[in-house]
Formats: sequence, structure tokens, C-alpha cells
Amino acid sequence: MSRRLDEIARRKERLIAQCARERDEISAAFSRIRSPFELGGLVWALTRSLKAHPIVTAGISSLLASGYAGKLLRTAGEGLSLWRLIRPLWLWWKKHR
Repeated sequence: MSRRLDEIARRKERLIAQCARERDEISAAFSRIRSPFELGGLVWALTRSLKAHPIVTAGISSLLASGYAGKLLRTAGEGLSLWRLIRPLWLWWKKHR
């Protein structure tokens, strides 16, 4: 009887190990396809928001048509560059505070 229980225990361990490997494979496969779905969800949410708020849509389109958007994007790009410079210093300061 003990021999049968040992065999069952070994089989159970093999199945648990197999399940862990399969979970890892599924996780890796899902992480590869998750990114496009997240981007699609973001675009979908943005589209719904713009449909729900036509005044905001009109404001954005007039901003783009006026040419002021280029200046804003340039300023945002400079701000992003500044953030990339400051962020490592900020993280270092928070860590050593």
C-alpha cells in the first residue's frame, strides 16, 4: 500500500511541475500579446470619450488647425527631455534620503 501511495505522490509532484511550466508558457505568451490589446483599449476609450464630448473634439481640432499644436508638442518634448534628465537624480535622492 505504501508503494502505491509513493507512486501517487511522485505522479502528483510531476503533474504540479508540469502545471508550473505550462503556467509560465501561458504567461509569456500572454505578455507578448497584451501590449497590442492595451493600446487598442486605450484608442477605443479615447474614441468613446471624444464621441461623448463633442466640444472637446472641436477644441482639439481647432487647436490642430491653428498651428498652435506644434508649439505645444515642441514644449512637451522639451519637458520630456528635462524629465529624463531629472528622474535619475530624483530616484537617487529619494533612495538616499
